Amino acid sequence: MDFKRADEIEEIEELEETGGEESEDGMSVEELEEYISRYAVKILRERGVKKLFPPQKLAIERGLFSDRNLVVAVPTASGKTLIAELAMLREVIQGGKCLYVVPLRALASEKYECFRDWEKIGLKVGITTGDYESKDEWLGDCDIVVTTAEKADSLIRNKAGWIDRVSCLVVDEVHLLDSAKRGPNLEILISKMKDRRIIALSATIPNAGELAEWLNAECIESEWRPVPLYEGIFYSGKLQLYEGLKLREERELGKDYTSLVRDCVESGGQVLVFDSTRRNAESTAIKLSKLNFEGSDGKNLSRVASAILEENDGEMSRRLAECVERGVAFHHAGLLSSQRKAVEDAFRSGLIKVIVSTPTLAAGVNLPARRVVIKSYHRFSGYASTPIKVMEYKQMVGRAGRPGMDDRGEAVVVVKSERAKKEVFDKYIAGSVERIESKLGSESCMRFHTLGLASELKTVEGIEEFFESTFFFHQNEIPVWFEIERILRKLENWGFVETSGRKVTVTSIGELVSRLYIDPMTGNVFCSELDRHEEFTEISALHLICRTPDMERLYVRKDDDWLEDLLFEVYDELTYVPSSSSTDFDWFLEELKTASCLWEWINERDEDSICEKYSIAPGDLRRIVETAEWLANALYRIAEFKNHSARGFFSSLILRIKHGVKSELLELVQLRGIGRARARKLYSSGITGIKELLEEKEKAGQIVGRKVVENALKSISPFKLRK
Repeated sequence: MDFKRADEIEEIEELEETGGEESEDGMSVEELEEYISRYAVKILRERGVKKLFPPQKLAIERGLFSDRNLVVAVPTASGKTLIAELAMLREVIQGGKCLYVVPLRALASEKYECFRDWEKIGLKVGITTGDYESKDEWLGDCDIVVTTAEKADSLIRNKAGWIDRVSCLVVDEVHLLDSAKRGPNLEILISKMKDRRIIALSATIPNAGELAEWLNAECIESEWRPVPLYEGIFYSGKLQLYEGLKLREERELGKDYTSLVRDCVESGGQVLVFDSTRRNAESTAIKLSKLNFEGSDGKNLSRVASAILEENDGEMSRRLAECVERGVAFHHAGLLSSQRKAVEDAFRSGLIKVIVSTPTLAAGVNLPARRVVIKSYHRFSGYASTPIKVMEYKQMVGRAGRPGMDDRGEAVVVVKSERAKKEVFDKYIAGSVERIESKLGSESCMRFHTLGLASELKTVEGIEEFFESTFFFHQNEIPVWFEIERILRKLENWGFVETSGRKVTVTSIGELVSRLYIDPMTGNVFCSELDRHEEFTEISALHLICRTPDMERLYVRKDDDWLEDLLFEVYDELTYVPSSSSTDFDWFLEELKTASCLWEWINERDEDSICEKYSIAPGDLRRIVETAEWLANALYRIAEFKNHSARGFFSSLILRIKHGVKSELLELVQLRGIGRARARKLYSSGITGIKELLEEKEKAGQIVGRKVVENALKSISPFKLRK
């Protein structure tokens, strides 16, 4: 049932006829020809762009096609990406090169696919998100490079030759300057590139003017949305929807949140439900799947379900597949990337009607829905459950409304009391978003970036002046010299820098630690233990990796008493064990548990068994493995620098962590399509390496499939054959 007033419906239909723009002051896409060429305009028309949205027109009027820096703060789906594309096209036409920075790898892939449209008119688009030590010189030929802030900063540290040719930096989701995890790296990157043109984009910047002042930028703010947003509250079966602060609609539904979902889907819409935890998201999805939104899409949904089980068919994956077959999915960081992509693609195509997600999706890929349901607005933080920030709420409600498909978007918070109802209205619907505040001031962030800056700036004054140019100093205007000098003394004690008066020289090992893009404390832990020990075992090396601040550690649960038995078994192998009465002992147990998880992985324990034992999901395991592989490579590089006797062992360990195998399978798993399970089957049948695979192709084909063997053989290089 639609409560939209007749005059509002007429206005929306008028907007749709003009491509989503108010007809009386719209800007035709053909008017862009003088700036970006008629060939580029043709591509925009192929996308369905006829007229520009008001924020896009405003950006042009305020200097988009000039050399001005811009801070663009407009709602989700209001055309931020196209604003950036137009700026980048103009930059490339004038001989420039653009760097487009996003917070997440998944978002980088999405933007890369979007920007590849411009390859039709001769632009070259590239993407890089991994291997922090690589310079990726092949990107020198690209006009637009999509990456993450961390990777971009590492390219600067490693002195990639093409970085100096970047003339325009586009920062997507710039409000993440407020994030303790990602903000400092993003802030340092922007500060390093302030001599280029900067385009900063976000949907939620309450203090956009302050940010613009820091960047010497034109501030473009707008509340315009292509789809009107109604914010609402659902309490005791009653739905109230507000437009701004005015109550526009009120009606009775069923007694719980499932009626919100059914009501929307039955009228042809899709729903995003945000829940507080993974466990809650999964249980909510299972409950909603019983409503069965399969419709006539059963066969196609079965194909999506099969795709979800291709890479992993464990318990969580089976739960997800069963939900998907009924038109519902859950989405969180525990899913494999292939599973997340399958769910997202099926939702975009309309096959999946409902996604139940943790809040990570709100800040990730572009996935709008007619109705957003916030099932819980509390998060457990530390010792108590607290209300989410207004900014997080705005990120979630910004997903409401599918441009070109819905005449409005609805975002509804589910509450359980009159008090909560008032709190939601006052804090979220009528309240203001929190200011963005720099998170650069922590010691670990300052330490990490001081080492990275020292090799280029070479003096205490130079480092201080740089930090004074950051957003942190712009907001706080406090002296930085005391903190910088304290950090430099620590780096000098670790052997990473040498100071003489006000001069700072980064040592050779300090340069290596900086290029590896690891925390200097991680570098110090590695250096100290390599100096103390000549030999390492599997568990001692893995525990060393897990002792570093860069490693994600697993929580120790009440039923993890098996860790005491493990400690007794491996005590003599470990390079460090604190006293059980020490305040560090709980941290140590987390390190040991994580190391044990990795040890079982490299010794080929079944992936699902590992996930069950350690109470993690397949996506968690892959993320832990990926981080451990990166740190194992750093350990190897430092051991190589020191000419340490265990460097060969560490080199092998990198590959074992990457593939999850014992040493004897390393030759096989490096072939295309031969994973840990297939490699073990081949090895157990006597095909132990490339030589045997070439000699017994038919036998191998019977074991793992003829096509698999063909692809594996194609990946064998002449170098491997000579070996």
